Amino acid sequence: MGLRASEHKWNLLALYFVTLIMRASFYISIASIQDPAYMGTGLELWAIGAVLVIYPFAELASVSFFGSYSDRIGRRPIFVGSLFITGAAAFLFAITPNIIVLFLASAVFGIGAASKVSTTLSMIADMSDEHNRARLMGYYDLSTLFGLVGGFGLGVLLLTPEIGFTPFIVLASAGSACAVSGVIALLSIKETREHIHVEISIFRLLREVASDRKIQQLIPVYVPIISMYGMLIGYAKIILHDYFTLTAIDMIILFGMLGGALILGIIVMGHLSDYYMKRRPFIAFGLIGFGILAFLLVSNSGPGGIEALWSVWPLLPTFGFIAGAFPPAAMAYLTDVAAEDSRGTTMGVYSIFFGSGMIIGPTLGGVAYGTYGLIGMAVLVAILIAVAIAGTYFMPEVRSEKTEKSLAEQKLIDA
Repeated sequence: MGLRASEHKWNLLALYFVTLIMRASFYISIASIQDPAYMGTGLELWAIGAVLVIYPFAELASVSFFGSYSDRIGRRPIFVGSLFITGAAAFLFAITPNIIVLFLASAVFGIGAASKVSTTLSMIADMSDEHNRARLMGYYDLSTLFGLVGGFGLGVLLLTPEIGFTPFIVLASAGSACAVSGVIALLSIKETREHIHVEISIFRLLREVASDRKIQQLIPVYVPIISMYGMLIGYAKIILHDYFTLTAIDMIILFGMLGGALILGIIVMGHLSDYYMKRRPFIAFGLIGFGILAFLLVSNSGPGGIEALWSVWPLLPTFGFIAGAFPPAAMAYLTDVAAEDSRGTTMGVYSIFFGSGMIIGPTLGGVAYGTYGLIGMAVLVAILIAVAIAGTYFMPEVRSEKTEKSLAEQKLIDA
């Protein structure tokens, strides 16, 4: 039973659409602050790194509250509020008169992300079951991916000299779009938590989730991958400028080719993960695809423009497709191990992993790139992927355990 057959179809579609707008607004803002014209003279590398570290620190500090609070009062109020908070952060980025206000805006972004991610994942978990979880989580990943590629790519293109938009216009537009998404959510998205228990202690919920062995086993898998994600997002524009002589058309071709392959991979692999009732093999398979793809991009960088990458073009979409195995299986696994009464708290703990990775990644990435250039960044990516793949070995296959239990019960009935 996929999206079309789900009784929550329209609620899910509205959720995915609003997520796409919010993510695009966020990533177009990240692209804008890296522009040489931002704040008149552009930000120094340390300031960009500080923005990318403050944001996850703020998320880390607040996400457990939002996740657990959604278990108490419901998801919708927090979810809708998160969109307006993110829009306010984009406006602050646009009008900031100094670096202090910029750092404050980054913290507001973190709070918006904390309230958005924990409630969105919880809402999808509420509306899914073990037969369609990877697919529905995969569609969430697609909305996030479209927001990333669309927002970051659009930001880069709009700020090119050929088009000539200013960072202020781009950031003000991003803030407006996010505010509109908040209005859409308020009018169209329904509450998904059926049983609200206002008497539940937030601290008790957090303690129960944090002490869960299965949750703890996710740390060596999720934190390294999110660290890699934060590192690449933080320095992608700089790397493209320093090591690739690509025109706007070249970037559209490259992002379109990789994005299309990844989208197809997420859809197909999400279906397969649900069909075979497995998560771990798809997680490991996707990580290997990410690693090889990163190697191909690094080894074919240089002043040759798109021609160097074009020489290996069949491999790029192939491993982009394979990389698509990771997101739906990883997010479905997280929901598989979450208890129904503490899903919001579990997603809040996951967001702590996310925030930690977004601190570790840009910090280590800045040191590696500043010291050793692209090779240093590539070695760091390889190490992070290797640690994550090794971590999958210690993760129990939750779905297979449930399936075996169901089969055993069926055999007893038949006997």
